[in-house]
Amino acid sequence: METVTIRSEELVVKIKTSGAELTSIKNKAGREFLWQGSDVWRDQALVLFPIVSGLKGGKYTLDGKEYYMDAHGFAKDSLFEVESLSESSATLLLRSSEETKKQYPFDFEFRICFTVEGTALRQDYITINKSDRDMYYSTGSHEGLSCPGGVDHYTIIFDENETIPRYSSLKDENGKEIGNIPCLENEREIKLDYEKYFREDQLIFLDFKSEGLSLRDDRTGESIHISFPGFDTIVCWTKNRIPSDYLCIEPWCGTWDFDEYTPCDFSEKYRIRTLKPGERETLTHTITF
Repeated sequence: METVTIRSEELVVKIKTSGAELTSIKNKAGREFLWQGSDVWRDQALVLFPIVSGLKGGKYTLDGKEYYMDAHGFAKDSLFEVESLSESSATLLLRSSEETKKQYPFDFEFRICFTVEGTALRQDYITINKSDRDMYYSTGSHEGLSCPGGVDHYTIIFDENETIPRYSSLKDENGKEIGNIPCLENEREIKLDYEKYFREDQLIFLDFKSEGLSLRDDRTGESIHISFPGFDTIVCWTKNRIPSDYLCIEPWCGTWDFDEYTPCDFSEKYRIRTLKPGERETLTHTITF
C-alpha cells in the first residue's frame, strides 16, 4: 500500500492510494487532527462513491437488472492510481473496470485532488461520465476528526443562522423511520451531547442554507472549519454505544434509501446526481485547521 505526502508551510498531509483515504493531517507543531483509528472504528477518512450510505437490501435496480453494492460504495475498497503529485497537491484516480461494472454498469473516471495551502486542505471530487448513456451517482466524505476527551466538549456552529430539523433514521414502534425532529430555530450552535445525539443515533441535516460549519473545542475556543458548497446532506457521526474521541463530519451529495423514497429504479433514487455522456462535475470541500 502506497502513501503519498503533500505539505504546505503549516500542514503535512498523508494519503493512502488504497481508497484515496487520508491517514494523517498534522500541523507544523506535530499536532494530529485526524482520527488515527482503533478497535472502536478502524477507518479514518472514507471516500464515498458511487453511493453514500446504504441501499435497501444492499441492492438496487437499473433497467430491470439488480446490482448489489456495499454501503458507501466501492471506492473506499479500491486502489487509486497517483495521476499527479507535487509538493502541495496530489490527484488520485479511479477508473471503471470489469470488476466495478459488476456492481455499477457505467464507464467513469473518479478523481480526488488534494491540495494544501496554508492551514487549509482542499478536496476536489471530480466525476466524469465516460459512458454513452446517463450516469447516476452520489459522492461524499467521511473524515474522522480527532476530538480528545470526547464529543461532549465540542460545539457545532453553522455559518449562518438555521431553522432546520435533524433527521432520525431510527424506527418508531410501528417500524417507520422517526424522521424530522426539531433542532435549530434561527440558531447556529449545537452543543454536542453523546447521550442525546450519538448513543443510538446521529446528527443528519437534509435542509440547510449554510455552506460550511465549524467544530469548536469549548475548552480552548479552537475550531476547525469545514466548507461544503453544493453538498446537500450533512451527517455528524461517531460510534453508537461506544463513546470515543472522534467525530465524523460528512458532506454528502445524496443520501440513503428513505422508506418513503425507495425508488423503483436507480435513476429515481432520492438525491441521486445525473451526468450526461461526457459530462463532468466537480464538488469541493475544504477543511481549515
